[in-house]
Amino acid sequence: MSPDHPAAELPSAEHADPKAEHAEIKEGASLETKAEFVQLQILDDGRDATAWEHELTPLAALRVFHKAVAWSVVFSLTIIMTGYDTGFLGALYAMKSFQRDFGQPYKDGYEITAGWQTLLQIMGFVSTIIGVMLDGYLSEKIGRKKVTLGALAVVTATIFCQFFAKSLAVLLVGRMLSSVPYGIFAASTTTYAAEICPVALRGYLTTYVCLCWILGQFVSAGVTYRCESLTTAWAYKIPFAVQWAWPLPLFVLISFAPESPWWLVRRGRLPEAERTMASLLAKGSKHRAPASVAMMVHTIQEEQRAAVGTSYLDCFRGSNLRRTEVACVAYGIQALVGSPLQQYTVYFFTSAGLPTSQAFPLNLGNSAISVVGTMLAWPMLAYLGRRTIFLNGLLLMTILYFAIGFASIATNSAAAWAQSCLLIVFLFVYSPSVAATLYAIVGEVGASELRGKTVSLARATAYLVDIVVGVLTPYMVNPSAWNWVGKAGFFFGGLSVICCVWTFYRLPETGGRTYEELDILFEKKVAARKFAKYEVDAYEADGNKAKVAE
Repeated sequence: MSPDHPAAELPSAEHADPKAEHAEIKEGASLETKAEFVQLQILDDGRDATAWEHELTPLAALRVFHKAVAWSVVFSLTIIMTGYDTGFLGALYAMKSFQRDFGQPYKDGYEITAGWQTLLQIMGFVSTIIGVMLDGYLSEKIGRKKVTLGALAVVTATIFCQFFAKSLAVLLVGRMLSSVPYGIFAASTTTYAAEICPVALRGYLTTYVCLCWILGQFVSAGVTYRCESLTTAWAYKIPFAVQWAWPLPLFVLISFAPESPWWLVRRGRLPEAERTMASLLAKGSKHRAPASVAMMVHTIQEEQRAAVGTSYLDCFRGSNLRRTEVACVAYGIQALVGSPLQQYTVYFFTSAGLPTSQAFPLNLGNSAISVVGTMLAWPMLAYLGRRTIFLNGLLLMTILYFAIGFASIATNSAAAWAQSCLLIVFLFVYSPSVAATLYAIVGEVGASELRGKTVSLARATAYLVDIVVGVLTPYMVNPSAWNWVGKAGFFFGGLSVICCVWTFYRLPETGGRTYEELDILFEKKVAARKFAKYEVDAYEADGNKAKVAE
């Protein structure tokens, strides 16, 4: 930690007003005495705030933090654009008008070659990685609100390049330019949701980010379904134009959103953090704002003592290495075995043998089922741990992958329908487990000083995996390439088995813990399978902060 980091000054007496807040300190007391008193006050208030957060039920927390919930919901709406963007391009590949204007002759029609599909996919991911890494740096420097507003302005301009594209080369440039702000949204929304709300609501609001992603894909499926029958260039221009529907209203709404109080504390702006925290609480609970900020201060103090650090490099040092591993591998699993075929559902359906007149409405129903599946994560989180949901969902996905593979051995229409229906069931299982629960895990697992960078690294890892898988998947499902179609289930099923083993041994239970309690568990190197059984008191003496529950 560099000495000029704003958070390094948090516990000093200069930040307190001994006459207004600590009148019991005798006049003329030494600076050391005042600082000790301030530190004791931070400990007492932090302990009270931690106990209060653990006492809050989700319903009680919703009543107290309803303003924070509303702002988190608004902020996460930016992810709808990212979900829409990832959803509609794969559908365009199956559109006759898009194939005609951008494709190459193939049999009796046209086809977008696997090479161009791969290039569009990969370069989009490369630009998105740039975006997520920029967010981890810029958001910590100037705040998530300002960075998100800037990204909204940029994406509004870059959509023009895609809308007016006359060739795949121009379309590629447009997608690369748009993907940078989409990467910023992908990283910033999870971090903002994880920081603005209490423990009792954290899982619900981070998984809501995933719901916004699915909603974006649902809108994409609806738009492409309605446009598929058009025979002119508007069949694919309308899906591009729909992207302009979000930036302006979201820019206006987010202009009024508060900055994360955790970010304000890290920057040493404690009075502003207290005012922001008070604005997020219900009227009868505003008096708790100073204690909540004290808990944040104490958490960051402890991380400073443990030399957590604040740079990307620090994410790979000490106990942070394990936290980075959990975030990155969990996100990598989503990209490796969760989303590859999801991005090609319409193309998968048609390649499996279904006509486009059935594939597009089936994709719309598929997206609707994904929305319902993602919403199921909320009641599941109320009764089951993140680790349990993630691991069991992954096991079921593995079984379904092999089922798709075996169904593809037959070549009749019944086999095509079987593969398509199994893929829909797969997405229903995937949505509340590996897809939605992942956001809660990644939002919680990083240290407070490194949360934004941990999320950015995790999202970048997912996109790197997407690049590798993105090279292979078009060839797997493209009839003019490998033409595996459903047999790709064997490939991804085998990868899923490996992912299940890692999850069992390495994924800890992060639910129901304050950030400071998670710091202690990682610092003490508690085994992943024992996380849920440990009792933690962040305000006990160092030797007694964590112990196995009897």
